[in-house]
Amino acid sequence: MYYQFFRIYRIIFTIVLAVFFFTQSSFSQEANIKKGSMNVGFEAGMQFTGISDPQSRYSDNGIGYATGFFIDYYVSNLIKVKGGLYYDSRAFSLGEFDYIYYDTNIVYRPTSYYDMLRDYKVNYLTIPISFIYIKGTDKFNLFIQGTLYYSLYLNSIQKGDLHIYISEEDAPYFINDKHPEFNIPGDHYLKVPDELFSTSDIGMNLFFGATYYIKPNIGITLSPGFSYSFANVWEDPLRETTWTSLYKINAGIIYTIK
Repeated sequence: MYYQFFRIYRIIFTIVLAVFFFTQSSFSQEANIKKGSMNVGFEAGMQFTGISDPQSRYSDNGIGYATGFFIDYYVSNLIKVKGGLYYDSRAFSLGEFDYIYYDTNIVYRPTSYYDMLRDYKVNYLTIPISFIYIKGTDKFNLFIQGTLYYSLYLNSIQKGDLHIYISEEDAPYFINDKHPEFNIPGDHYLKVPDELFSTSDIGMNLFFGATYYIKPNIGITLSPGFSYSFANVWEDPLRETTWTSLYKINAGIIYTIK
């Protein structure tokens, strides 16, 4: 599913990017003066997110979403600034697997093992400040949007347990005061403590998009893009982990108020 989404995303991003560079030279100056006008809008979209965690054996990307309101202002006919407030939900998974070795004075036998797969959904309140270059007509335009964002951590949902399998051969050798049940062969499940996330995230976005005006003062937008994060994911500064694969695709509506 993630691969199919990423493939569709790349196609949309490539089309919008190609259209922008191959058609912007044909656009003339806007018929109406845009400088000083103001818009409000709402946009929402999916985001394909993951992290690079050196302490995990493997990780998997997840699909989250972001939604929020914004306001923008034309500082010239071709450039505007944009600010907003977004609910930003990111998802990913982390996993571990390894054999448990015990020396029975004969050989090391990899017959017992542990594995863990945890799904994470991390929610932020994100405040973006964007600078947008626009080229087009009163009916249709293309834009490049560069964004600096600051995200405040709200909460997280963490699902998954530590699974430990003890074989019949190894069970007699497991002596654990905290978990005496480990000397019983079979499957055992332990609750994994929740991870502590950093209280904030900071980074930048780059979007290539298009706006189509269905009325002189109402338009719809589509903008694929990607993000780069500068902050550590976890609260522990020694566990250096960053957000990766922050690919996004947003759709929205824009309304001219001035």
